[in-house]
Amino acid sequence: MMDEDKKSQLLAQFGGYLDNCVADGGDEEANQTDLFSLFVELAALRTEVRTESRQFGNALEQFKEAQSLLRNSHEHLERELERSRNDMASLRRAALRPLLVELLDLHDRLSAGQTALQNYRPARGWFRVKSHKQDRLFIQGIREGQAMSLRRLEETLARHQIRPLEALGRIVDPHTMSVVELDRRPELENGVVTAELRKGYLWGEETLRLAEVKANKL
Repeated sequence: MMDEDKKSQLLAQFGGYLDNCVADGGDEEANQTDLFSLFVELAALRTEVRTESRQFGNALEQFKEAQSLLRNSHEHLERELERSRNDMASLRRAALRPLLVELLDLHDRLSAGQTALQNYRPARGWFRVKSHKQDRLFIQGIREGQAMSLRRLEETLARHQIRPLEALGRIVDPHTMSVVELDRRPELENGVVTAELRKGYLWGEETLRLAEVKANKL
């Protein structure tokens, strides 16, 4: 039979073994519980990341759509501004044309007046010397005033890019010339301009007023 001391030792060892088993089981259960929580947290994090990614993708698509819309709106606005500028330039040009034509008519009258003054010779009166001198000074003053007005008018026309057409000696161009008289000069080519009856003018590259010419016809 086993004595009491030996039995007590065995019981003590068995009790210690049971205590160790319970402790180890508790740690393992705790470790398993911690791993489960970790997996749950990882799954939740993955779901959250996926949700955030979808939201970011949607936001990016909306941003691209807004950017495209803004670019199209900007291009449309640029086209409208360009069209408005062209329309304004056309309207301004159309409104300015009659005034420029009137200035050309004024230029014609001033030129004709200056030519008449240059060719004018005062008549001799009863008081020939005194009258002749006074008439000459008077005509000279008018001539200088006419010349000054004509120069200023020509400067105004030049600022608007208006320049005279060169027609004399050239073949008739129906886009810039109007034949109002015919000439017959066998030594010249058919259709050559032999005289300018009224000067024509260009406005930039556009014909502002047709030149009225006399053309040769064989």
